Amino acid sequence: MKNNELIDFSIWIKSNGLNSVIPTDLETLKKLSVLDLSKQKLRELPSSIGSLENLTVLKISGNRLKKLPDSICNLKNLRNLQCENNLLEELPKDFGLLDSLLVLNLNGNHLRELPKSFCKLTKLTRLTIAANLLQEIDDEFKNLDKLLYLSLDTNDLKRLPDVFGKMKALYYLDLSYNKLTIIPDSISQIDELETLLLEGNHISNLPSLESHDMLIKLNLNNNELWELDFDLSKLEDLQILTLDNNQLESLPQSLCKLKKLRHLSMAGNLLINLPECIGELENLIELDVEDNLLHSLPSSFANLTNLKVLYIGGNNGVQKPEIKSLEYCDVG
Repeated sequence: MKNNELIDFSIWIKSNGLNSVIPTDLETLKKLSVLDLSKQKLRELPSSIGSLENLTVLKISGNRLKKLPDSICNLKNLRNLQCENNLLEELPKDFGLLDSLLVLNLNGNHLRELPKSFCKLTKLTRLTIAANLLQEIDDEFKNLDKLLYLSLDTNDLKRLPDVFGKMKALYYLDLSYNKLTIIPDSISQIDELETLLLEGNHISNLPSLESHDMLIKLNLNNNELWELDFDLSKLEDLQILTLDNNQLESLPQSLCKLKKLRHLSMAGNLLINLPECIGELENLIELDVEDNLLHSLPSSFANLTNLKVLYIGGNNGVQKPEIKSLEYCDVG
């Protein structure tokens, strides 16, 4: 039976004019471990693809696939599946049988939901499902506790269940551009988190982020934050903090304890003044406070001796400060 399926796959290769990039002899197909069908204008895959039992890497990105054949779930050795920028509306019901998968890229499809079996992919370390139409994530998502990198940005998620408690090794989490109003408390239990991207949601309250002492980048742009009601100083490794287009009227003094901060952006808020201690941010290279309600800058500003780029336009007549290191300021 396997041989018949391999013959069918060989015929499919030839009929789609792919024999210049994919071998067609049966012995080679039988041993094939990497198959790249990217950007071939394919509208469907043959069910015989499931006979390539030694495949470890399958690349089918940049095609016109609306679905995957059920037989793809037979690829028990598959470790890396690249399937971004297609037209997928659903995944096979038994997709979770691909339980050797370590890396899965489903970015840029039309997925509204994931099959129940999806959460059996417990070896996944890198998962990207950005730019789809996902409306919810199952509670069993918590089983994906080997994840290091997770991107769910640009979907239709209104809520997330508390699924992050066991994802101790997750270092990158992108939930940007969804419809979230609340972030699950379990995010505070991710020990290794280095990048947290929450831009473009409707978040007005944050869970405590104080546990993330390894966080390097935090993006909270385009939300509905009125205040930062946690101790920012605990984020002692933070280098990039962006808070653009929120409703912030003031900033906590604890901001000034972020000695490693290099880029700070708070454009488009309601800030009347900046913390007097802001001069303590000795490693700050770039600061953006344009389009606020500032009249002046704190006297400690002169201590920002590494500041190279400053945006202060769109305030109430704030003047360019005298700082020798400054290479660019949007106000003359």
